[in-house]
Amino acid sequence: MANAAKIEAVADLKEKLEKGPNFILASYSGLTVEDMTNLRAKLRKEGSTMKVIKNNLFLRALKESSAHKDKTIEFGDIYKGPLAAIFSTESLPAVAKVCKDFAKDKKELEVKTGFMDGQVLDKTGVEAIAGLPSKQELLSQVARGLNAPATQIASGVNQIMASLARAINAVGEKNG
Repeated sequence: MANAAKIEAVADLKEKLEKGPNFILASYSGLTVEDMTNLRAKLRKEGSTMKVIKNNLFLRALKESSAHKDKTIEFGDIYKGPLAAIFSTESLPAVAKVCKDFAKDKKELEVKTGFMDGQVLDKTGVEAIAGLPSKQELLSQVARGLNAPATQIASGVNQIMASLARAINAVGEKNG
């Protein structure tokens, strides 16, 4: 029979998974407390939280989570050793980029797997989404794309009006 602390831990993980179903699992063995604090601060800036997990409790929370229970999530050997779950409520690509950049300096952080929009991602998949633009960058690209035709039309109309004004001015100067 499960004790109250384990039941509470599963409920907490389940709540985090339902609030933000996208996550990354990473091995952190060898990181200092200062390193973990710095990583957590960087993740917080991206609207993400990191929690050291007990692997079997996390699997149980995944099976109970309404966002994940219909998915076949079996990570196998990935669940060996200490892991941290990095939960993202906003942009998992931005969080993956933070992890990738942090791991360049601190080799002890190793991304193992992830889950994004109903798909289980391997280490390569998580690294691939780290290269994707953030939500804000995508929105600005769309806005520029929508704005470009309007800018070109306004510029064309402005040139026509300027040409007409120059023509009228030339006729006025010629006729004195």
